[in-house]
Amino acid sequence: MQDKVKAQFDQIQEQVNKQLDSAKVEGYRILKELGANVESEELNLSDVVSDLREANPTVKEFVRNLNVATYDNRFRANWNATMGTALAKLNVEKAYVRNVKPRIAEARDTVNARVRDIQERTQELTEKAQDKAQELRSKIAS
Repeated sequence: MQDKVKAQFDQIQEQVNKQLDSAKVEGYRILKELGANVESEELNLSDVVSDLREANPTVKEFVRNLNVATYDNRFRANWNATMGTALAKLNVEKAYVRNVKPRIAEARDTVNARVRDIQERTQELTEKAQDKAQELRSKIAS
């Protein structure tokens, strides 16, 4: 069990690292498109901010350039969210069909069987009560 959990954890960690590497590459690309000098591995925040201010003298220009630089990322994020939602829905439907639906059918069958038993017992008791009532009427009449 521990090996299975460790393997799953390692797989998740690998995927997270891939996503982080991808995000880093995209972050550098966006900063570069906005006018920052990101050629070196070591980024100095004040230098990046200075480069951004120099390349985008007004807020309007910065917002426009940011919109252009992040368009693909926003489209990809929307696509991934849509596909992730669809996959989650599909998995939930599969789990429902596999786990929940049979339990519901079993419970429904059990309830139906018990209701039939109760109806049969009720019918038997009704018939017995009618027989007893008829018997009493006969005794009273005679």
